[in-house]
Amino acid sequence: MPSTWAFHLLTGTRSDLGPRRSDNQDSGYASERLLLIADGVGGAPAGDFASALAVRSLAAAVETVELPNPAWLRDEIIRTNGLLAAAGRKDPSVRGMATTMTGLVLADDTAYLVHVGDSRAYRYRDGVLKQMSTDQSWVQMLLDEGMIDPAEAATHPMRNMLMHSLSGALRDPESVHITPVDLEVGDRWLLATDGLTSYLPLETIASQISSIANAQELAEILVDLSWPRSLDNISVTIGDVTHSLPAQQGRFIGAAEGRQLRRSQAG
Repeated sequence: MPSTWAFHLLTGTRSDLGPRRSDNQDSGYASERLLLIADGVGGAPAGDFASALAVRSLAAAVETVELPNPAWLRDEIIRTNGLLAAAGRKDPSVRGMATTMTGLVLADDTAYLVHVGDSRAYRYRDGVLKQMSTDQSWVQMLLDEGMIDPAEAATHPMRNMLMHSLSGALRDPESVHITPVDLEVGDRWLLATDGLTSYLPLETIASQISSIANAQELAEILVDLSWPRSLDNISVTIGDVTHSLPAQQGRFIGAAEGRQLRRSQAG
């Protein structure tokens, strides 16, 4: 990343199995120019492999391009989705795998929000926490149509059913939203899987974001707070927008760290 860029990220990350899961199907990545979070789709095979492959593919691409733009990002999403398809053809044990993907990609003085599925991106600015992504889920569709209210959504039996994800299907990339977002010094971005956002009240998240200065400490505290009540893996990546060039290396979390990448690699 050029040191002359207008903005950089000071990051914090954590991924945890949660109290009721035996494997981690979440993956993430955080660096001075990129936040990513992904959640292997429940009920499908090899969710850990899907999320790890997607995160590692997109992170490697972003970290080597001089200045990402929407057209380039769209091509990389298509390429990453193709890797998922190729892995399924090569190894029957991962056929049918799928993952969510949410990312914040810096590009000098602006950024792009990349989103498919129901992992979430929040921005904290001037004391206000705002959800910047929209869940691509069955329950969100019911909410949008006015068929249920938010209280019903929280306990709806189909709240984990996704409308879109990356699975290697040819049309999957069409459902990925790539949205320009403005940046300001002092912004704090939180990307999280639903193991956090479905179980930790938004007011609790906002309170911690506003009171904990260090991004890594915040990541640890948010996971700890959600751990006793979560039924899923819990993963967060946090980025504080700054002008300063941080002395941090990019870091993978969850399945993308490599411990669960035992199946046949694609490409």
